[in-house]
Amino acid sequence: MTALAPTISVVIQNDSGMTIPPRSIVVALSVETIQATANNEATSFTHVGQYGCGKPGNIMVTGNISISSGAKGLAYFDQFIYVSIDPTISDPAPGEQWGPSDGSWVLTRNSNTIGFFAQGHSQNGGIPKRSMFLRTFERAPTSLCSSSSSSASSSSSSSNTSSSQSVSGSSSSTAPCGCITVVTGVSCSGGSLTVTYGQARGCC
Repeated sequence: MTALAPTISVVIQNDSGMTIPPRSIVVALSVETIQATANNEATSFTHVGQYGCGKPGNIMVTGNISISSGAKGLAYFDQFIYVSIDPTISDPAPGEQWGPSDGSWVLTRNSNTIGFFAQGHSQNGGIPKRSMFLRTFERAPTSLCSSSSSSASSSSSSSNTSSSQSVSGSSSSTAPCGCITVVTGVSCSGGSLTVTYGQARGCC
């Protein structure tokens, strides 16, 4: 596996009503299975669309060819992969975190979403413009989408030390399921670490 030749793929069908450009962000909508026959094994493919609010499916990246509306192609889950980026802004710096944005096929630094860390190499001569990323994308649990806040705490002790950690979170509005949580602040007081999170504005 290399960023130029991803291998962890699934067959997809483009249900977006648009042509999907090369190396685009797509979101899974549903999976369809074709039953086995006397001569063929059962097969399946994933219906996909453009990233956006209210679409809580897994995120994938398409290959190096366009996929017409209604046509089938491949999308990839590889961790190390080239992804199309917003051509109107500067290239991502190594380690910079980018993410998908509502109604777009590309990654951008202004989306306030998370999941793709720049490796530091961009190819600007191709169309669309693309950059190499380490993919760590995860969506928030469903329970975080339907409530405005949640919290959890844990503590541990040994013969020499004791420590506690608390995590608290809040959001200014109820977000649709599938939104992404991001860390908005970290503080330490009296031996207790508090991490505050909110839901990403790019989706909510």
